Amino acid sequence: MKQITFIRHAKVDMDSSKPIYAKELVAWEEAYNNAPIISDDFPHGELIGRIRSADYVVSSTLRRAIDSLELLEVEINETNELFNEAAIPSLHGRLFKLKPVHWLVLFRLLSLLGVGRWARTLRDTKLNAQKAAQRLSQLSSQHDHIILMGHGVMNWLIRKELSQSGWRRESKEIHGNWGSNVVFFENK
Repeated sequence: MKQITFIRHAKVDMDSSKPIYAKELVAWEEAYNNAPIISDDFPHGELIGRIRSADYVVSSTLRRAIDSLELLEVEINETNELFNEAAIPSLHGRLFKLKPVHWLVLFRLLSLLGVGRWARTLRDTKLNAQKAAQRLSQLSSQHDHIILMGHGVMNWLIRKELSQSGWRRESKEIHGNWGSNVVFFENK
């Protein structure tokens, strides 16, 4: 049986409680992508064991994913931009302020609904998710257990792509930082 464990990175050490205008989200996202993780934020022991028992470890190229694996002293076999978090389109609005997480939820919802410029962003993101799923399938022909240290939305989209190829979810999804989800494929 082939297995891929999707893990969301550790918590980022950045204050995101201050409301900002939509046009400030691009700068916030850049700061978030470059911020360190909280170095004493460890996953539960079972997840650490799963990570360390993997045959192959893949990571997005974003700092928070790489730092999460380095925190656990796990060797990364491959980093790839295909596994980076879904892009956020920029806006120039100054009508009102929201916390960055609320902007992200709003923008993700607009993307999933295919509204305006978000439709193009979703289309590009889904194309990357298809390529990422193909890469993971290719790696699974050589490795029985793969770890992917990535990001919430992109991990979810990649799992959706894999499910269309016969991969099945092992258990319920666990969200949040250090959240993990396992998919498996049984050779017949």
